[in-house]
Amino acid sequence: MSAAQRAIVVAGSTTVDLFIAGADHLPTLANDGFRADNLAWCSEPLRMVVGGNGANTAFVLGRLGAPVRLFSAIGSDMLGDRMAGWLQSAGVDLSLLCRRADAATSTSTVITDAARHQIAFHHAGAYATTAPADLPDGWDDGLAALLIASFPLLVGLRDAGYAAMLNAAKARGAITAVDIGPAIGQPATLDEMRPLLPLVDYLIGNEHELAVYAGSVDDAVAASLAGGARHVIVKRGAAGARVHTVTGSVDVPALRVAVRQTVGAGDAFDAGLLWALVNGYDGAAAVRWGHATAAGVVMADDGVLGAPDAAQVARLLGDIV
Repeated sequence: MSAAQRAIVVAGSTTVDLFIAGADHLPTLANDGFRADNLAWCSEPLRMVVGGNGANTAFVLGRLGAPVRLFSAIGSDMLGDRMAGWLQSAGVDLSLLCRRADAATSTSTVITDAARHQIAFHHAGAYATTAPADLPDGWDDGLAALLIASFPLLVGLRDAGYAAMLNAAKARGAITAVDIGPAIGQPATLDEMRPLLPLVDYLIGNEHELAVYAGSVDDAVAASLAGGARHVIVKRGAAGARVHTVTGSVDVPALRVAVRQTVGAGDAFDAGLLWALVNGYDGAAAVRWGHATAAGVVMADDGVLGAPDAAQVARLLGDIV
């Protein structure tokens, strides 16, 4: 089986994102019914798009043409149907996606102002019920890579579930990656990750997440490499990314593009990175694929739903090679 035919498994949150923009003011919580102080008129319509670190990454990988399976959970509800439809449209294999009759599909409602500042309301719902028992036998058949996205959010896997998945992936000779973000709820910590680090080829996080994880970015990098992680990738937003190994580090600049929105950029980076690694690119070249994939998402009006295919990413990279 060739690398192009082998699958990437993504474990992570699956959320329907609802975006509210163009409000004339931020209303206050007051009274009931529509009143002048608790109602905002919006110049833009409500948008509903695929969201959640796991679903975003799997969707983008599907758009890139990678065989990808998503391990997560959604509700047996209308939003779950919508999410399943989005994922299937990108070619995502849903055989590891559980449907719950007793939990709703996760939602995030995001309010954004003209300066792209955000406030969000989140219901974890079904994805937070994901447990090791949900993984069927043979989930790792033909496995090329495993990405654990949204590490803190799949709480049912944090005890022994992640360790079991990483051990299975290593036994298959697969690439392993863990994105420790987001730093919310009970964030990932160095103490929690220490037993897993020898199983991790790529530990990924942004500067804030890594500082929360270990006290500082420098401490996070040093301790993770000393603990057995082969690479630590620090996502630095517009400044690009820094790839650390025990032999040194290299900076990989981001692409300069016109930004329409930023939601899903980090997940798209992870998708591009994993696609490139599975297809034989080395560390720095794979990170450039991550940057270009993220650029395709932030330039799109539809965000992740407008994710680029592999040919579009190659053209973006061709502009700067």
